[in-house]
Amino acid sequence: MTPPCRTFSSATLESEIQTYDTGKKRKLERGQKNIDLSQCALMGMLQYECRIDQPEKRDSPVRCWPVRRWFRRCQDKKGSFLVETTDWEKPRQSDEAAA
Repeated sequence: MTPPCRTFSSATLESEIQTYDTGKKRKLERGQKNIDLSQCALMGMLQYECRIDQPEKRDSPVRCWPVRRWFRRCQDKKGSFLVETTDWEKPRQSDEAAA
């Protein structure tokens, strides 16, 4: 089983990544006050959500849909860390598509 992880809304993501799970402020390189999430490396992963049409039938078809998940790799003095940003990226993608 994976260890429990902290969850919060995408609206507070940029402020939440400024601290460790313990609540202590992340230490950054000299002169840097906060982590700029938009400057962290963007990475994507494609997963699939599948459903059996009629689970009670042995030969029922299985249908799958792609689910794209986005992550940002950020850096603090301890090293790099990953943050899932899937919901945070959606408004940004809409803005870029409109431009």
